[in-house]
Amino acid sequence: MQLKHLTLLAASHAASVTAQQTLGDVLNTQAETLSSLASFLQSEETIYEVFNNARDVTLLAPSNDALAKIQNTPLASSLLADPQFLTAFLSYHVLNGTFYASNLTTEPTQFIPTLLDLNGYSSITGGQRLQVQTDDSGGVSFLSGDGTTSLVTSVNFNYTGGTIHVIDNVVTIPANVSTTLLNANLTATLGAVVQAGVADTLTNTRDLTIFAPTNAAFEAIGNLVAGLTAEELANILGYHVIPGAVVYSTDVTDGASVASLQGEELNFRVVDGNVWVNSAKVVQANVLIANGVVHVIDGVLNPANADAQPNPAASSPAPAFSGASSTGGVPFTSGIVAPTSTSGPAPSASGSDAPVTAGAAPMKTAAVAAAALFGGAAAVLANL
Repeated sequence: MQLKHLTLLAASHAASVTAQQTLGDVLNTQAETLSSLASFLQSEETIYEVFNNARDVTLLAPSNDALAKIQNTPLASSLLADPQFLTAFLSYHVLNGTFYASNLTTEPTQFIPTLLDLNGYSSITGGQRLQVQTDDSGGVSFLSGDGTTSLVTSVNFNYTGGTIHVIDNVVTIPANVSTTLLNANLTATLGAVVQAGVADTLTNTRDLTIFAPTNAAFEAIGNLVAGLTAEELANILGYHVIPGAVVYSTDVTDGASVASLQGEELNFRVVDGNVWVNSAKVVQANVLIANGVVHVIDGVLNPANADAQPNPAASSPAPAFSGASSTGGVPFTSGIVAPTSTSGPAPSASGSDAPVTAGAAPMKTAAVAAAALFGGAAAVLANL
């Protein structure tokens, strides 16, 4: 596939010239696009050395315009005020491995691990992922938290540590599950989670896959939910969670089954490219959260009806609960207020002010060294 929207370097030139360049060489050569990033990184010797000496990584470099967009925003204020958040922010811009342009276009959708594996911001084994998406004309984008899209504008600036791709937006660290549900207007699911008393469990548990019903899905069984105890509701919600595994849409195979947190099996079908779990269709896949992924579904799953089958011909799914009907309102939403703004840092993955510590081995050096940069570099960031 040809990358028509990207500025490619010739492979022979990359092999003979750029392979020996340092990070500083590349940043200086591309000053017209990356001077703001260069000033930021080089303002503090420690962080510059960390990035320059890293090996087998891919740096997603925000352009001058990308960094200019965050001037005078809550994000910029948080980066200046919180060294831990800045460490996480930088880590999420580094892919764990060298991924040239040809690697990014081998599949339409990929989920690539980054060096973000810091307690309080990510609880995913192997590091938080970025979704890579290609379009029919060869354009490549990275999708991050809150659905932020960062378009790759030029690629393969190779240096001794790996390669650099320029992006037109900074990436966004995925928030915890409660904030993500609120931002996605999945207020019935969030309200049910709160009422069942399982919010802390879903927030603090590492490596989860969560199926979140839409508000309409909960409305369709509205007559049944009023009589549920917290334990019964928690049992139903547990059937919407896969523990110990982060399952992206690309991991699902037709006919697969997997045990839920509740204990009953979830059964998957892939019909005409659409993923179904039992009789519910995934209507929005791969919403990244701090400790895994959320898939939005159009029906509430019933652990007592695990054999429910999809009906692709139906305009809307039949509830998996016998005798279910709407009462004319969305349950569990009382007191749940949709946000007016989603700007700013992702809340702590643990829901607390727990200190950031190094996770996977590739991040350890970067995390410690990056924490030492927040003196001179902060002044540079303030002036971007």
